[in-house]
Amino acid sequence: MYACRVRDAALGARGRRPGERRQRNRRGGRRRVRLRLRPVSSLVFPASRFDGRHADAVPVRLRVEHHDLIVETADGVVLDYEQLGHVVVSEPFDHTPRLIGLPNGITLEVYDGDGGLTGALQQAGVRLPLAVRLQRHWLGVVAILAAFVGLLAVGYVRGLPAAARWAAFLLPPRLEHRMGEQFLVVLDKHHFRGTRLEPQRRAQITERFARAAAAAAPGVTYRLEFRAAGKNEINAMALPGGIIVMLDGLLNVVEDDEALAVLGHELGHVVAKHSTRQIFQSVGVGTLAGLLWGDFSGVAASVPVALGVLRYSREFELEADDFAVMLLKTQDLSAEPLYDFFLRMLEEEHERHRADIPIFLSSHPSTKERLERLHQRLYEPSR
Repeated sequence: MYACRVRDAALGARGRRPGERRQRNRRGGRRRVRLRLRPVSSLVFPASRFDGRHADAVPVRLRVEHHDLIVETADGVVLDYEQLGHVVVSEPFDHTPRLIGLPNGITLEVYDGDGGLTGALQQAGVRLPLAVRLQRHWLGVVAILAAFVGLLAVGYVRGLPAAARWAAFLLPPRLEHRMGEQFLVVLDKHHFRGTRLEPQRRAQITERFARAAAAAAPGVTYRLEFRAAGKNEINAMALPGGIIVMLDGLLNVVEDDEALAVLGHELGHVVAKHSTRQIFQSVGVGTLAGLLWGDFSGVAASVPVALGVLRYSREFELEADDFAVMLLKTQDLSAEPLYDFFLRMLEEEHERHRADIPIFLSSHPSTKERLERLHQRLYEPSR
C-alpha cells in the first residue's frame, strides 16, 4: 500500500521536524518540502544511541524508510534523520552488534541477530561489501581460496624464477664471486679432497677448454678447479662467480672430447648464472645475506643443502646442454661427445641399479630425454 506522505517524518504542530530550524540556518535558507509516494509501513529496530559526549547510551528506535534512516525515541520524537548514503554501516558479524555512524558524530548500536536490519538496508539499496557477500556463500569462499592458491602457484612458477633471474644479473660480480668462494670453502672442508689427476692431463684439459670458452663465450670469466670426492664420485658443478669444479671420478671415465662437452655444459650454467638464480630461488634472502657476509654456518655448512641448491631445474639443464653443443661446434665437433657422455652415464646408472646414481644425473630431466634431444641435434640438417 502506498500513500502520499511529506518527506519529513514526525512533523510538529507548525509542520516542522525537531531540529529543522538549525538545519535551515546552517544551509542559509528554507528547504522546500517535497511530496512523493513511499510505503506507509516501515520496519522498526531497537538500538542504542551514543552521542559521543556521554558514556551512557540512550535507548532509541531505528526505522529504515526508503533511502532514509530515522532515529526516534520510544514516544516518537525524531532525534536524527539522515539519508542512507551519508551513514557508515559496519559489516555484519554473528553475535556482534552492528554499528552505524552518522555524519553528526552519533553512533548507533543495533543487534541484528535475525538479519532483519540487513534485509531492510538491502531493500533500501545498501549493498553488503563484496567480501561479506562471498563469505555467506561457501562456493564463493572456495572460489576465493582457489584463486589465492592459483596466484601463489603462478607466482612460484613464473614470478619467482623471473625475480631470481633479475636479481642474479643485478648482483655485483664481487659479491657473486664471494658467494661461490663460500660454497667452495664448505665443500672443500666437508666433501671434497685434493685431486690426484696427473698434472699433464689437467693442463691439457685446462688449455683446450680455455680455447673453446673464448670462442663460445668471449668475455665470460671462469675458474676451473679439480677435486676428488667420495669413492670416485662422478660429478661436475658450476658455483656462483664462475667457479667450475671437475671431479676425478668423472675425468677417469670419459674421453677428452667428452670432458670438453661436460665443461661446456658447466660453462652454460655460468653464462646464464643458473647457480646464482637457483640460490635466490631456493634459500631465500636471509640465507643469501649469510652467504654474502660470512655467516654461513646455518645453511652451507650442511653439505647436502649446499649440493641440493645447485641441482638445477629441467629448464636450466637443457639450456646448459644446448650451450655445450654450441661450444663443441666452435671446435668443429658435433654433439656426439655429449651424447656419448650421457650414454656412458646411462650405462653407469643401469649397472648401479639406481642405488648410487651419479650426482651429475640427479636433476629433473631424465637421461633418456637428454639423449633423445641430443640424437635429434646429431641428425638435424646442417644450417
